[in-house]
Amino acid sequence: MELLFRIAVFVPVLFLVALVVVAQQHATADATVKAAVVRTGRWVVWSVVLLVSMTLLELLFIGW
Repeated sequence: MELLFRIAVFVPVLFLVALVVVAQQHATADATVKAAVVRTGRWVVWSVVLLVSMTLLELLFIGW
Protein backbone atom coordinates (compact mmCIF):
# COMPACT_ATOMS: atom_id res chain seq x y z
CA MET A 1 0.00 0.00 0.00
CA GLU A 2 2.87 2.36 0.75
CA LEU A 3 4.36 1.66 -2.68
CA LEU A 4 1.11 2.65 -4.38
CA PHE A 5 1.07 5.90 -2.44
CA ARG A 6 4.65 6.64 -3.44
CA ILE A 7 3.88 5.94 -7.10
CA ALA A 8 0.72 8.07 -6.88
CA VAL A 9 2.86 10.98 -5.69
CA PHE A 10 5.94 10.30 -7.84
CA VAL A 11 4.31 10.22 -11.27
CA PRO A 12 2.39 13.53 -11.04
CA VAL A 13 5.44 15.30 -9.61
CA LEU A 14 7.54 13.82 -12.40
CA PHE A 15 4.97 15.11 -14.91
CA LEU A 16 5.13 18.61 -13.43
CA VAL A 17 8.93 18.63 -13.62
CA ALA A 18 8.76 17.40 -17.23
CA LEU A 19 6.24 20.12 -17.98
CA VAL A 20 8.65 22.80 -16.78
CA VAL A 21 11.59 21.28 -18.67
CA VAL A 22 9.65 20.85 -21.92
CA ALA A 23 7.93 24.24 -21.75
CA GLN A 24 11.26 25.89 -22.42
CA GLN A 25 11.40 24.24 -25.84
CA HIS A 26 7.82 24.56 -27.15
CA ALA A 27 5.64 27.55 -27.99
CA THR A 28 2.11 26.11 -27.70
CA ALA A 29 0.41 24.51 -24.73
CA ASP A 30 -0.69 21.53 -26.81
CA ALA A 31 2.83 20.70 -27.94
CA THR A 32 4.15 21.28 -24.43
CA VAL A 33 1.70 18.88 -22.77
CA LYS A 34 2.21 16.20 -25.43
CA ALA A 35 5.99 16.40 -25.07
CA ALA A 36 5.71 16.40 -21.27
CA VAL A 37 3.63 13.21 -21.34
CA VAL A 38 6.19 11.52 -23.59
CA ARG A 39 9.08 12.68 -21.41
CA THR A 40 7.27 11.57 -18.24
CA GLY A 41 6.79 8.12 -19.74
CA ARG A 42 10.46 7.96 -20.64
CA TRP A 43 11.47 9.04 -17.15
CA VAL A 44 9.13 6.48 -15.56
CA VAL A 45 10.72 3.72 -17.64
CA TRP A 46 14.21 4.88 -16.61
CA SER A 47 13.11 5.03 -12.98
CA VAL A 48 11.88 1.45 -13.14
CA VAL A 49 15.12 0.32 -14.79
CA LEU A 50 17.18 2.05 -12.10
CA LEU A 51 15.02 0.62 -9.30
CA VAL A 52 15.36 -2.92 -10.66
CA SER A 53 19.12 -2.45 -11.12
CA MET A 54 19.57 -1.20 -7.57
CA THR A 55 17.48 -4.07 -6.21
CA LEU A 56 19.54 -6.63 -8.13
CA LEU A 57 22.78 -5.06 -6.90
CA GLU A 58 21.44 -5.12 -3.36
CA LEU A 59 20.58 -8.80 -3.64
CA LEU A 60 23.96 -9.51 -5.21
CA PHE A 61 26.09 -7.75 -2.63
CA ILE A 62 23.95 -7.94 0.52
CA GLY A 63 21.91 -11.06 -0.17
CA TRP A 64 18.47 -12.05 1.02
